[in-house]
Amino acid sequence: MAEPTAKALHQRIDLLEAKLDFCLSLLDRLNHFSELVLAEVHAQRRDAAPASESGQRWSPAGYPIVRRNEPVRFTNAFDNSAFLASGWFEPEPWGTWGHDALQVLRFALEDYKGGYVDVHLTLQCFIAPGADRPTIDVAANGYFLGSFALRSMPQVVRLRLPPSCIGEGDISLHMTFSTPVSPLAVGVSQDPRIFGIGLLMLDVS
Repeated sequence: MAEPTAKALHQRIDLLEAKLDFCLSLLDRLNHFSELVLAEVHAQRRDAAPASESGQRWSPAGYPIVRRNEPVRFTNAFDNSAFLASGWFEPEPWGTWGHDALQVLRFALEDYKGGYVDVHLTLQCFIAPGADRPTIDVAANGYFLGSFALRSMPQVVRLRLPPSCIGEGDISLHMTFSTPVSPLAVGVSQDPRIFGIGLLMLDVS
């Protein structure tokens, strides 16, 4: 059988690249659709919940509003589940574990007038014995903010959000964890949950 020519190989590569672009376009559409669904869910939650229950305020798009320099804590002593959009287990006394690789936080900035905004996350993670420090990739509204190495002990990760990604002040923060694993799988405990990041606190300044 004749070997494919360079022209034929280039044509195949071009075809594969076109298919990849099409798949990426579909993923973008699915991501946008999921954002719309989540916004609708939170809007319905906002409309159904009496304001007197927690005093939580909401943006017109259905995002819970976070006040500057007033930390949001994610222990089970506080009901801040409105900020936990997807990929989270139930809160515990220390904070909240993420489920698997992707965790999403949602919040709205109070009275945003433009400019850069600093977001501080207090995070930790489960590290299997002998494993390297895992990392998270963080994006806000699709804008990549950076990769950060985590520890098993709480640490503060500082994110600087530019105006171009903030828009009207509603933030969808996607955090992708490099090595989700369960304690059971590595023989540390009988806990079968697959842990992503551990979230203790959100603070906006």
